[in-house]
Amino acid sequence: MLSRLKARLTPEAAERLELQVYDETIRFNILIVDHATCVVQPYLPQARGVDSPTLVITDNTAADGLFPVFDQVFNEMWERSKSV
Repeated sequence: MLSRLKARLTPEAAERLELQVYDETIRFNILIVDHATCVVQPYLPQARGVDSPTLVITDNTAADGLFPVFDQVFNEMWERSKSV
């Protein structure tokens, strides 16, 4: 399904889209945009996606902020995943 989605994009858009998959328990939906903004949504056992809280976090370069935490989680999962 992901490969078909990418095939329907324009060549310029397809070049910018990277898709990876992994075989681990999903805990968060993490989207990082331009290494500066992070959108995080937890997977809750009794809530649908639209009912889960969504956090929009900007990188203020504070080492103890939330952005570095989710950036690290994203990068660790990315390194363990494989390309589609």
